[in-house]
Amino acid sequence: MNENLILRLTVEDLLIREAHLLDSWQLAEWLTLYTNDAHYYVPPNDVDGDTADPDTSLFYVMDDRKRMEERVVRLGKVGAHSEHPRSKVRHLVTNVQAARENDIVRARASFIVSRAKDITHDLFVGHYLYDLVERDGALKISKKTCVLDMEALRPHARISIIL
Repeated sequence: MNENLILRLTVEDLLIREAHLLDSWQLAEWLTLYTNDAHYYVPPNDVDGDTADPDTSLFYVMDDRKRMEERVVRLGKVGAHSEHPRSKVRHLVTNVQAARENDIVRARASFIVSRAKDITHDLFVGHYLYDLVERDGALKISKKTCVLDMEALRPHARISIIL
């Protein structure tokens, strides 16, 4: 089988697994898909999200692994009013592309995240940029950037969910 096809299918399997874990609120398991030095970004919509730099722009989310862990703990608490009761979410991931660059696999995929809560239904549309590395024989996410293809967050003001 074609090596590029195998790589893309492997990456696609990882992204589908990530979507399932997020949809089912298995956030502790979701964290296991990430490296210990991982980063998770949601750049602002007023810059080119593919090239946005967290040193020069104020990101909506700019988490290192420790902050990701804290976010998971916070979302699991009853005191996290924005997610209790939990939103009903569905991550649709498509148009997966992957290419190996030395020891890193760079991946890109389109997404729609549906969120229903409090008689409100929001759709977040955009694309993901991933840096993946091999750890213990499996691909792990070392960096994920969620680029929103929206002009503004309004009326989708709450992004307490993990995109």
